[in-house]
Amino acid sequence: MILEIQEKTEASLRKICATLRTARSSFYHTAKPSPLEHSEIEAGDQIENIFKRHRGRYGHRRIWRQMAEEGVVCSPRKIRRIMKKRGLRAIAPKNFIPKTSDGKALKPAPNLLAQRPLPSEPNQVWTADITYIPTTGGWLYLAVVMDLCTRKILGWKLADHMRSQLVLEAFHQALGSTETPQSAIFHSDRGSQYGSKAFRDALEQAGFSQSMSARSNPYDNAWTESFFGTLKREMLQNGSFQCFQDAHTEIFEYINGYYNTHRKHSSLDYMSPARFERKSFTSNMALGA
Repeated sequence: MILEIQEKTEASLRKICATLRTARSSFYHTAKPSPLEHSEIEAGDQIENIFKRHRGRYGHRRIWRQMAEEGVVCSPRKIRRIMKKRGLRAIAPKNFIPKTSDGKALKPAPNLLAQRPLPSEPNQVWTADITYIPTTGGWLYLAVVMDLCTRKILGWKLADHMRSQLVLEAFHQALGSTETPQSAIFHSDRGSQYGSKAFRDALEQAGFSQSMSARSNPYDNAWTESFFGTLKREMLQNGSFQCFQDAHTEIFEYINGYYNTHRKHSSLDYMSPARFERKSFTSNMALGA
């Protein structure tokens, strides 16, 4: 009986092979990936893992840096090829164009950053700005304070108003997050919030010199505006939040749990702001010793 079944099976296979014009031995062959193919599969899995971990925000250059830190040798060109093969497309960056904001500050402060090189150490220059955050129920307003050397967001505040209290609370949060700067510069646009007496008194009490962007020169505060562009592109992707609580939770997670601590910044040699800050402080301590 068994022999009869085997003969019928063999006969069926011969007919199938003849129809498909393929060797009968192919039905008994289980293909195994070559060492090269296996290596590419492993690399592809690691690339996909990093891509998903960063929610599609990393392109091939940042993934290359991340893999190198994890001890995996893989060229940027190979990573780009594998990403294309697997359909992994990072959130596309847009050309950043800063917007002009002349503001309504009374007696605007001079631009202390004009013709000045970027700071080489943390806590020398802080920059600040306000942006609109869309929700299904209307606009919210986000104020941030950034260290210009490390690009770390030191303080931020989200509210449903644009009064001076918004920027004051972001500034006080920044003061509480790091060592008190000595003779530092605080740079912003000419918004009335930054020109208010309450805010200027807070700056003076903390020992800051106030600086404001020149009139009709949008590039004077481009660093902070660039951060806003990154945040909206990587979080919203032309959408909006549901409500205040939704926006606050997501922004907290993005700034404190991702941007400051994990996101690699191209201008910081692909280090996160927090890592670059630690490196700067360590280098300064070594020089002081």
